[in-house]
Amino acid sequence: MAIWLVAAWMKANSVAVVDVAVSKTEQDEWFVAYHFEEVVERVYFVRNPDSSRLQRWDPLESGYYLAVDSESGDEYVARTDGAGFNSVAFQLDPTYIALRKDYAPFSTFSDGGVSWFTGRFKVCPKSCSSALAFSYNFSMQAPLREHIRLPEQSERGELNWRESASDGQVVYVGPQALDTSRQDGFETIIDPILPRSLQQRLRQDVPPLTAYFNQRMPPLSERPMLLASFSPTTDGRFGYQGGVVGNQMLLHWYGHSMAERVTAPYFVEDTLWFIAHEFAHLYQAGQFSNEQAWIHEGAAEFMALSYLRSIRTNSIYLNHRLQGAQAKCNTSQDSFEVHYACGLLWAADIDAQIQATYPHGLFFLWYMYVQALADDPYADATQLYFELLAQLTSETFAQQMRTRVALRYEQLPQQAQVPAP
Repeated sequence: MAIWLVAAWMKANSVAVVDVAVSKTEQDEWFVAYHFEEVVERVYFVRNPDSSRLQRWDPLESGYYLAVDSESGDEYVARTDGAGFNSVAFQLDPTYIALRKDYAPFSTFSDGGVSWFTGRFKVCPKSCSSALAFSYNFSMQAPLREHIRLPEQSERGELNWRESASDGQVVYVGPQALDTSRQDGFETIIDPILPRSLQQRLRQDVPPLTAYFNQRMPPLSERPMLLASFSPTTDGRFGYQGGVVGNQMLLHWYGHSMAERVTAPYFVEDTLWFIAHEFAHLYQAGQFSNEQAWIHEGAAEFMALSYLRSIRTNSIYLNHRLQGAQAKCNTSQDSFEVHYACGLLWAADIDAQIQATYPHGLFFLWYMYVQALADDPYADATQLYFELLAQLTSETFAQQMRTRVALRYEQLPQQAQVPAP
């Protein structure tokens, strides 16, 4: 019996290792090849924000296909004859695509560089809901002239590393080598096609933003990496998309000529807000909740507003942002707009309430929040947030905020609602 129990425990707590080999050829063709320890009949992708892999991944062998599970909505790989397999490979489309609920799988640079997100490539043999833990042996191969870079890692031609089933990292493959002379604390990879004024803006904003957040939030434990890129579009869309993965901050612009857009009204202010918002996420240390996204998105919006106020940004612009948030919060039926717009207003009210006692307001709450979650990473993040809020204000105010948030999300269509905090 003891032997059986030990064997059962080991099986339930074993780690399934997946080899993920990504490669780029001299002809700029991209491929990914998977190898599994055991034969499987289906392989599911960990992240499934949409079904775009079906159009952008081509199996190298005709006997394999990609499909969407009718029950879970997750994408998976299988063989057409239903037989098992322990390896499969695809040719990839390495162009930029905006995923509304996730990081772009690829971001391109005008000098031929490409960055890609490892989380997009993580799969689960058999099922992602099993008790197995998954570990990924990644490899990236490229022509020898190209640098392959991760934070604090840079090699020519080939790089190998291991990841768990967590979010992932962004890998840069291209001509830009690590610059060891920079003294601002950041590794930077900036697309040379971005207007010089914007490149200067990115570099000159890093030191004051770092100082601002260092005074208010727990300092960063690792040297961060900034990746700023641009992709043209052919369908008239334009805009920007950002994100933070671990200690990497991603800024991507897409659309028509950046030279034209930098002359648009409030481009500088919009850019500053965009960068400050992502800086806030960097200092939030990965404390994100998809179910209660207003907590971190609203805080990041408010922290951006606070920074712009501190450097005396045009008050007309700031009022315009606040009025826009109020209008969207009042009327939007889109959960993501509510996360940002209502989240900003709720964060502002929380800040004002805390500032009655603690000068740094919302920043002080987040300082405590990040530290507490670092001490207990398995804590209920939403419950902890409201517990700390009650400590800094009152049980009454914290409960009022809970009710206010719940009522607003109840107004959304059923599929867009989030669980009550």
